[in-house]
Amino acid sequence: MRDAGEDRLDRHALVIAVWLAAGVPALVGFRLAFGAGGPIWLGLGFGAFLSGFAAHLIVNAVTATGFTPREVALGLVLALAGILALPLATLMVPGFGARYLIPLAGGAAVLVAAALTAMVIRHGPRRSLELFDAARDTNPRRANRLTHRGGRK
Repeated sequence: MRDAGEDRLDRHALVIAVWLAAGVPALVGFRLAFGAGGPIWLGLGFGAFLSGFAAHLIVNAVTATGFTPREVALGLVLALAGILALPLATLMVPGFGARYLIPLAGGAAVLVAAALTAMVIRHGPRRSLELFDAARDTNPRRANRLTHRGGRK
């Protein structure tokens, strides 16, 4: 019989394998795009990154788990780094905004849409919005636990 520790380790190894298989082509696509390749390589990089995210969702579905808090934190840090890098590169690198701003913003919008779609599919529309409601969690009341009302209105 398998224990929970082995299952967590197997899931972790599978997630690492998925992101290595998708991350290397994504990084190569981004590198070629910023070198001299242009927006087509940028699209391929975003496509590889999106396929890694989809494969991670499949791993979560097969293992009947969700994203771990560390995975969520890593994803938020990487998203924040990308969000900060885009305006900084636009301001500091001559010609960067004219060439890459629209493709990068479009790729980022597709990634955000994919994450929101995954949340709606997994949790439903109402629970997905409740995940962003931090004020509800800091003010617990008896009405929050009423299942027939769906929580406090």
